[in-house]
Amino acid sequence: MATLAEVKAAIEDQAKGTQTLRDEVKKLQGDAVDRDSFAKLEALVTDLDEKRQKMETEYLAELKEAKELAEEASLKAGRRGSGTDEVPNEDQIAHKSAFVDFIRGHGTADLKHAADEAEKKALGSATGSGSGVAVPTVIAQDIQTKTNDDSVMAGLVKVVRVGTSDYKEIVDKGGLGFGWVGAGDARAATGKPDVYEVEPAMGTVYAYPEAQEEQLDDVFFDIENWLVDSARTSFANARDVAVIAGDGTKKPLGMLGTAPVATADGARADKVFQFLASGNAGTIGDADKLVELVYLTKAQYRANGRFLMNSLTTSKVRTMKDGDGRFLWADGLAVGQPATLLGYAVSTAEAMPGIAANATPIAFGDFRKAYTLVERHDLRVTRDEITKPGFVKWHIRQRLGGAPTNDDAVKFLKVAA
Repeated sequence: MATLAEVKAAIEDQAKGTQTLRDEVKKLQGDAVDRDSFAKLEALVTDLDEKRQKMETEYLAELKEAKELAEEASLKAGRRGSGTDEVPNEDQIAHKSAFVDFIRGHGTADLKHAADEAEKKALGSATGSGSGVAVPTVIAQDIQTKTNDDSVMAGLVKVVRVGTSDYKEIVDKGGLGFGWVGAGDARAATGKPDVYEVEPAMGTVYAYPEAQEEQLDDVFFDIENWLVDSARTSFANARDVAVIAGDGTKKPLGMLGTAPVATADGARADKVFQFLASGNAGTIGDADKLVELVYLTKAQYRANGRFLMNSLTTSKVRTMKDGDGRFLWADGLAVGQPATLLGYAVSTAEAMPGIAANATPIAFGDFRKAYTLVERHDLRVTRDEITKPGFVKWHIRQRLGGAPTNDDAVKFLKVAA
């Protein structure tokens, strides 16, 4: 199928030719001697008009489809609030179409040339550099949008986009002293606030799927959607695991990357969270322990507090009752309204530890204050058909960083006596 630019150029050429023939017809209309020539030209003009109308119809249909794709991409980008309002233009949509034709058509010379030419017009900085044919930015944006939508922790913690890997945050833990005096009394110095620096650990999360060229020859499904869905699932899981349990080596330092301790606020090391023992070496304890966990967290963090646990732990908590036989769990009263535990919202993340000895399966607090996830650049995708003959690979990656910021903002319940 011709590209939008080719169809548009053909219509313009047809219009010019038709006008030229019309001028010739006008000259022949008064010439009684050359009636046969007049009839032939008149028939040719009619034929050209029909062809032009057909091409215009095809062009308008292509343009309508392109606009629908652009609107769909715009809605997806706006849904997650990613900070980018970029909508694919006509060249980017044409590139996307050429790329999909290329990978389905097992890289014939004509299709590769078409993809290369479209890439020159549409390729943006978000795809990065590297050998091979870069995947259109429309695909990269779609993966990134869905990844953030599917990642539980990306919706709970603070997410920032930075222009350099040398990013630091200054955390104010409070502690400014105060005193009381009467009129004219001397003022003694008061304690200063506790401030420390946080530098998120950086690393690159990537996926590197490959397919045999023969498989691409015979493929019967939409490769693009398969690629997007697979990358989305993988990257969303990677983010959740890193934010919760990352060890800080070539990846973010998670909230459990440094084991929580029992030491109270103000007396433990920075970026180390506090745990509350469940009172039992094998279970999460009773309802009183959950209440104690909530009130172990300072009031300013309880205001936006929520519980965090995995699905299996959630199934156990749903059956817990207080001393009067009332369930602690309350389902939402309206469609879309979240369930609550002791009046606080509950988020489910499968990356949280399960119930086991010395594990920390439940967390409570203000996760946005407690953790910062850093995105160094947009998601990048490169198509590689060179490094392994007979195979096509897609290198999908993004540089991420993260670290605990305010370790007073979240508390963990630890399965321990």
